[in-house]
Amino acid sequence: MRNPLAKAALTATAAAAALAGAPALAAPTVWTVGPNSPQTFSALSTNTVLNLNGIPLTCPTATAGGTMFSATGNPGHIANISSAAFGSAGNPCTSPVGPVQPIADTTPPWQLKGTAYNATTGTTTGFISGINASLTVLTCTFDVVGEVNATYRNSTGVLTVSNNATRQLTVANASAGCAGIAANGDHPTFNASYRVSTPAGGSGRPTVVGTP
Repeated sequence: MRNPLAKAALTATAAAAALAGAPALAAPTVWTVGPNSPQTFSALSTNTVLNLNGIPLTCPTATAGGTMFSATGNPGHIANISSAAFGSAGNPCTSPVGPVQPIADTTPPWQLKGTAYNATTGTTTGFISGINASLTVLTCTFDVVGEVNATYRNSTGVLTVSNNATRQLTVANASAGCAGIAANGDHPTFNASYRVSTPAGGSGRPTVVGTP
């Protein structure tokens, strides 16, 4: 009589061997942006928070805009962010220690780059580089420079950004009035979710597809 345990073991071994022999998925080197390339886009976030030394700097609105385009390479340079703003006159950014006034410097443009693509979920992961912004909190002024992680999902049109030890923002040019708030070399965390529309201000949303 056949041993069912032995049969199960053989089946598991065969499956493992098949997986081991399967070729690894290549990183995308062709990035296709739809429905058109190039195309302008705009983005809006209502939950943007920069956390610095335990002090949350919160903006009720944040906007961005620029151009998306198909590309080759890995990382693939798939968008330029040529404008960015945080808060507004009617809805300013705030913090527990006082009002916050961020000013983004998008010259040169910040760059959105793709590094991986999940065809099952239609999700591109990558990062935004070249970030440069100055902030004023009370008598404190400082710059924030660096890069953040980025994830874009085609089905929702949502671009989620965050940072970690690999993709960091760094404080620079902190003024004398920043004692207890910010110091050069600090690494603030940044979290936001932007809903992306295309053409800029339109009701559609772009798609990004990465292939080997």
